[in-house]
Amino acid sequence: MQATIYISEEAMATANAIKYLDYHERMTMTDEIPGLTEQAGYFLKSATKLNLAVLPATASVGLRLIPEDPAIYHRHVSIPTNLRGVIFENAPHLPDGYATIVAYWSGPPVNSNTSGAAYFQNKGNEYLVDLSALDAADGDPVAIAAASAVMDKLLSEGIVVCIKDVKSLISSLSPECFIELSIPVNQSFLGIEPDDFHSGKIYTADPRQQYEHVWIQCADILRSPDPDRVFVDLIRHELLDYGFWY
Repeated sequence: MQATIYISEEAMATANAIKYLDYHERMTMTDEIPGLTEQAGYFLKSATKLNLAVLPATASVGLRLIPEDPAIYHRHVSIPTNLRGVIFENAPHLPDGYATIVAYWSGPPVNSNTSGAAYFQNKGNEYLVDLSALDAADGDPVAIAAASAVMDKLLSEGIVVCIKDVKSLISSLSPECFIELSIPVNQSFLGIEPDDFHSGKIYTADPRQQYEHVWIQCADILRSPDPDRVFVDLIRHELLDYGFWY
């Protein structure tokens, strides 16, 4: 089962408009439509992977985790540097249960574990991924597909958002209630020059920035692998689907 990430109608329109575009097609569209990268939904992880739905008009929002309320926002929401970018399953410094939790909230990665992602691992969580099965495939598509089944699994690859101590946040809310979550769009990390994304710089949140706004339902939290923690691979960078071979 995969959780649903709820977004606005505007964000859904943008997400669907770029859903099947590759990097080059998306760059052409941004040239033709000024301001597209500032539209809600543009930097969300691909709608082919996230389970997206429009927030119902009748939704009851019981809690807002927004930078305008910094005390509660920074107490519960973080964007860890050591979980940004390429993370494989045997990474040395992962939170307990990370693989199961991030898959529940985010779905599968955009890329595959045979895509060359091993060469672009997060510096705080990198290790020597065994690529012998891929090397033995020698470029044969069938053998590559078979190699994928035995290789270490790619878990996440974008901006991972964490919410901690979730039980205390929703203890007074009904399962039908929603939590609003605002995530900064820091274009110095997410644009076509990915140096900051691959660096050790902190991904900051500032109320003056562009934001992606999503909602998650308490019912999805309660049925999640860990109702006290959320890990969602939510925000992509512009080159995420370009490929790991340059």
